[in-house]
Amino acid sequence: MLKTMISKNPWQVLYTIAIAASVGLGIVLGMQHFSAASPLTAAQMLPEPKPLTGFILENHRGEMASENIFRGHWSLVFFGFTSCPDYCPMELQKLAKLLNRMGAGDELQVVFVSVDPERDGQEKLASYVHFFHPQIIGLRGSNVELASFANFFGAAYDRSAIFNSKVLSIPAGINMPVEVGEQYQVNHSTRVFMVNPAGEFVGSFTSPYSVKDMLFDMQKLMGR
Repeated sequence: MLKTMISKNPWQVLYTIAIAASVGLGIVLGMQHFSAASPLTAAQMLPEPKPLTGFILENHRGEMASENIFRGHWSLVFFGFTSCPDYCPMELQKLAKLLNRMGAGDELQVVFVSVDPERDGQEKLASYVHFFHPQIIGLRGSNVELASFANFFGAAYDRSAIFNSKVLSIPAGINMPVEVGEQYQVNHSTRVFMVNPAGEFVGSFTSPYSVKDMLFDMQKLMGR
């Protein structure tokens, strides 16, 4: 049955699989890491903060970025890819609205981490994040570096491709096979992760969430 569906409309099948995988990742991660009980409206907090250390990635300006970029302000971290057809743009629009309502100052920053290094070069990533808000930071790196960084947050992802009429799953940390080319889908966690000014991972927002709820929780956490 699956083989027949693929031969008729392979990208529709792949996209359906990708959406289902993305939603599933969010559910699994929510069950594993976060507490449902919270005095906040939408945020789910970790039992204990996790210090973020020992990573080196590249920002959208081509500069090396370490854990120091998270110190001194609150950060919201979202994993995705610039070729995402709908979910990533919708979430980045929400986060851009949040920045504007917070005053877009230095107290809060949004960090978009591309988990598609083969297609998301530095210039493409810079253009993408600037489209949504000039203060959104883009991060990229090798597949190995990204897998390690995502694993720290519990942000699972993989890539799906159709090759020889079969759906292939390429796990995080593995380079895309050259034979696949650029026609593939990225399946990723849908959570937005929170890092405090001490550079500690402290919690997350899980979809669906509203800008209003995020604004309320961030203002409360920031003591506004």
